[in-house]
Amino acid sequence: MKIPEMKFWLGLPVILGFCLFMTAPSGAAAASWENDVPRYTEARVSVKRDGPKLLFSDSPENVTDCGVMYRDTVQGPVRLFFHHVNETSVNRRLAVVLRRTTARAVKVTQKETGISRPRRDWLLAGKEAQERYYRPDQKPDSFRLTKLVDLLEDKGKPTVVRPGDLVTGIVDLDFDRPVEVSVMMLPVKTDLSLAMDAYGILPPDHDGEHILRGTFEAADRHVTLDQPFHTSGHAIWGIKLADDDLDPYARGVDATTGQPVVNYGNYGILYDLTLPTQGRHDTVIRFNPMGGTYAGAGILSISGKADQQLRIPAGRTAFGDVGYDWVTEVIGEIPANQTAVLHFSPPGSSNLPVRIFLERK
Repeated sequence: MKIPEMKFWLGLPVILGFCLFMTAPSGAAAASWENDVPRYTEARVSVKRDGPKLLFSDSPENVTDCGVMYRDTVQGPVRLFFHHVNETSVNRRLAVVLRRTTARAVKVTQKETGISRPRRDWLLAGKEAQERYYRPDQKPDSFRLTKLVDLLEDKGKPTVVRPGDLVTGIVDLDFDRPVEVSVMMLPVKTDLSLAMDAYGILPPDHDGEHILRGTFEAADRHVTLDQPFHTSGHAIWGIKLADDDLDPYARGVDATTGQPVVNYGNYGILYDLTLPTQGRHDTVIRFNPMGGTYAGAGILSISGKADQQLRIPAGRTAFGDVGYDWVTEVIGEIPANQTAVLHFSPPGSSNLPVRIFLERK
């Protein structure tokens, strides 16, 4: 049976089909993953949503002029996700500017951060940002915001983006007072204090149907199996994520227009999947980029063991460009009767949805 599905590459929707598989027969032999996804059971899960407010800046994705791609004033824990290409004919400066909106200085705490270098390989940029975000050695850094600051400055030097290059990033922040956050494309040599009011809001680069920018509440999703995966037989369980059916897309508001928007793909949403197991055998975890080409990273945590950093896929930049509806990669194993937690987030430049499969080793 063919079912239409939406495939998104951060703003480029394409209709595709995929096969829906039913429960594997009891006592079946070990599955083959060579040219198809075996029959499987859709796992029953519970989902809890909480976490910081998400500021999502990806429209215009291809920035053809100087201006503000997204802006909102926020307080408390905030996650910023941005993804922009310099589509002009000259070098530009990409800036994430924090501006104080109150008389008193603001305490800013910068937590996990993953920002790519400017790259023409967009998939590699998305993967690099996630690898940096999931580094285990990051420590929070706090400072006082007295006027304004560009988060993308490195030792006082602005981030310069050549024509055709992409910069994507994900940053967790906390403000003890309201702060105006602006994602901007500017001339390389510019005075930020003048630029903040000199440049207006840029229009989105889509037809209005899929505007990938906005502010969204509760940017963390905690997904837990309702019951342990049992390894006594050969059943396979699957968990589909970011499909807007079993796992809905986040809904929010474009603060620059006041219009409702949808985060097609759940970019900037952090997922943790709690996967308890039961039985004498180990459990294999497989990742399937069922939406198309995918290049990301993550962490696998198992009680009593050091967290395992994941590159998804491990041996190359991306996978899913061919056979996306069935190609899989083993990303980890869960020892018998133990619980694993898989942490991942939809990467910039990659396609959604994805599926996570569990099978007996």
